[in-house]
Amino acid sequence: MKALGYFQPSEAATRDMLLFEQASRESIEATLQHARIYRVAPGELVLSPGARNFIVYVVLKGILRVDVVSREGHEHSHVARGECVGELSVIDGGATSATVVAVDECELLALPGETVLTLVDRSHAVARNLVRLLSRRLKGSNRMLRDEAESSELLRRQVGFDALTGLHSRAWLDSALPRMCNRVRHGGKSFSLAMCDVDLFKRINDTFGHLTGDRVLHGIASVLGSCLRPTDFAARFGGEELVAILSGTDTVANAMIAAERVRLAVRDLEIEKIPVGPTPAVTISIGVAVYQSHESSEQLIQRADAALYVAKRGGRDRVEANAVA
Repeated sequence: MKALGYFQPSEAATRDMLLFEQASRESIEATLQHARIYRVAPGELVLSPGARNFIVYVVLKGILRVDVVSREGHEHSHVARGECVGELSVIDGGATSATVVAVDECELLALPGETVLTLVDRSHAVARNLVRLLSRRLKGSNRMLRDEAESSELLRRQVGFDALTGLHSRAWLDSALPRMCNRVRHGGKSFSLAMCDVDLFKRINDTFGHLTGDRVLHGIASVLGSCLRPTDFAARFGGEELVAILSGTDTVANAMIAAERVRLAVRDLEIEKIPVGPTPAVTISIGVAVYQSHESSEQLIQRADAALYVAKRGGRDRVEANAVA
């Protein structure tokens, strides 16, 4: 971007700007005269997804293209004179969710976050207009959420669940996990993966029979269902290995707490045909890893599996974490 100078807030200059609609010149003039104007070349990046943004850009000349990545692909729109971008990330203090690029040569009025808040304090009209703009952004986000929900339901119907445990299938996991990773890379909140393995499962099968082993797997799957939140997911990875995806759990400490809750609940399981003794009849070992935006879904699984191996080697019936990607 190239700085062109300071904005001259005349009535003609602000008449068709949505943010200043019906705002008196007296309430905004003193604040706007300190705002800078920038020239943006065609194809130049204005905002990038996942980056922190502290400026609202009002288009004075030219057209911006806004691209948002959803589960179904890319959605785009155009922003012309009088409209603005960046207001949602400035207000909520979060990272931007869209890529904004100049279609042709543009002139943009740059309003730092503190300037926007000053305008809101001085003008009820600006405050009302900002609410309207934010409402439009949120309606667009809600449409994307509905699309994602419909996509999730379609995926559930197509791939189905594991017949024995009732959890999501491995095929579902292989399809859904890369999508979740991609969402994080485009500004979404991270998550954790917990790899669970039934301790001494072969001994259970050999001693009590495979039907009892099936009851053990079904019982642990029920524990996962009761311990996890509605926003979490669980799948059967294969054999006696189960996987839990902990949505929004972006620290090792929180992932360990969730996994420990599952581990303790499994110790209380009572399985038909397995005698109740002084020590838990069924236990699990768990390895957890928090997703890092530079890694693939396969690398995340490998790290959680490595932590599971440490738990097994350390005596079983425990939770270990792989904190470094």
